[in-house]
Amino acid sequence: MKKISVTIFICMFYTCLLFAQTAADSLSIVSIRWDIEKVRKGVVWKKAQTTVFGAPQSIQILEIKPTKRNRLAIGYCVDTLITTSSLCRQANAIAGVNASFFDMKNGGSVDYMRVDGKMIHAGSIAARANAALVIQKKNFRIVKQPQDNDSLWVHKLVGDNIMVTGPFLVDQGIIENLQNSSDAPRHPRTCAAIRFNGTILLVTVDGRHDGKAAGMSLYELAFFLKILGAKQAANLDGGGSTTMFVKNKGRNGVVNYPSDNRKFDHEGERKVANIVYIK
Repeated sequence: MKKISVTIFICMFYTCLLFAQTAADSLSIVSIRWDIEKVRKGVVWKKAQTTVFGAPQSIQILEIKPTKRNRLAIGYCVDTLITTSSLCRQANAIAGVNASFFDMKNGGSVDYMRVDGKMIHAGSIAARANAALVIQKKNFRIVKQPQDNDSLWVHKLVGDNIMVTGPFLVDQGIIENLQNSSDAPRHPRTCAAIRFNGTILLVTVDGRHDGKAAGMSLYELAFFLKILGAKQAANLDGGGSTTMFVKNKGRNGVVNYPSDNRKFDHEGERKVANIVYIK
């Protein structure tokens, strides 16, 4: 009995270490001093070089009030790879971020994608692919895969523009079960969220830059979004893919610090297969 009690204590101790987000972490998030710039009516770009979770963080956020003018869209390439900034410029985007996962060898997306009602990719069955971004005119939703594990769930979604991604991070303001050891390391992150008030967030968190940008684990990212008021949130492709574009800002529109060149500048973009952007 004593051995069982000790084992339980040890497990609880390490769980607390791994997911030890505290009131101090919450306070550090709500106390962030953002550099705020209006991109256009209904679109705000916020950035901060700050400390969160006891580590340096470089964070960029696009806050979007959805209107007929501020619609999200999906940009993509079928069998090649192009940088986020190039895809954004091709689409004449006001702003955007890299989106879902892709085939690094052969190009093109690997998850289910439908654009303007046309099937672009039939999708994969990757365990992480349990979320979908759904765009129908000015309406934007983040949908979680049903618990019945219906393999055709995404095909049943209503919307002209659908992109599968994942994992799902926050649902109804509650953090999803992300207690997987592979989620613990800190990396650059890209994600999408919807606040309870309907505001859409496109977020990049830089990483892999010692002393300047540590990145976040998926659990830390979910906690961060929860404190920002997220009702729903989903992870997008991160790591070297993490890129945010704002037209006529930064270096050729790149405003965050992509990590593929291992330098803390705006030039380390990785080529990707798809983006989410503001028309």
